Amino acid sequence: MEAYETSASEAAEAARKREETAAEIGERLAATVTDAVERNGANVEVTGQSADGHRYRFAARLDRAALVATMSETLPDGFVVSHVNNDGTLSVEWTGNDRTPSKREHGAILKAVIAEEMALADDGFMESVPTRERVLSRAVELGLDEDDAASRLSRLATLDVVDLADGHVYPDENFSRY
Repeated sequence: MEAYETSASEAAEAARKREETAAEIGERLAATVTDAVERNGANVEVTGQSADGHRYRFAARLDRAALVATMSETLPDGFVVSHVNNDGTLSVEWTGNDRTPSKREHGAILKAVIAEEMALADDGFMESVPTRERVLSRAVELGLDEDDAASRLSRLATLDVVDLADGHVYPDENFSRY
């Protein structure tokens, strides 16, 4: 019984340390996200003005693709943005490696471009999806090499993350997983 109590105590201490470390990592990642949003992650546009020109209306919009591209450059080694949701929340994943493979970063940027360019109806169904050409040109704007982006987009299609049809890019069954 004494051995069990010792093991249980050690396990509880290890769990406490793991939770403390996870909380510290979460705070560092949140600071990275905040910095990325401040630098490139939001667009503010004029949506209207009063007839007399005294009042203006603005809308701030999260630029998911720019946010992911900026975060890919600034996240600590081994972390990658795995998904950006329509509500603006995002998932950052530990890859299990000391370094984040560039293909994971490029895939995340491409997925963010697709999500950003896609239009959904109120019922959640797709109204429009981007063309392959638009996805690649936006990826180049965000710093990816066009050949690398095209290669990664083809790989995402092979993994059933996206579907390439008639010159357009559609989210596929694994879009939220990779």
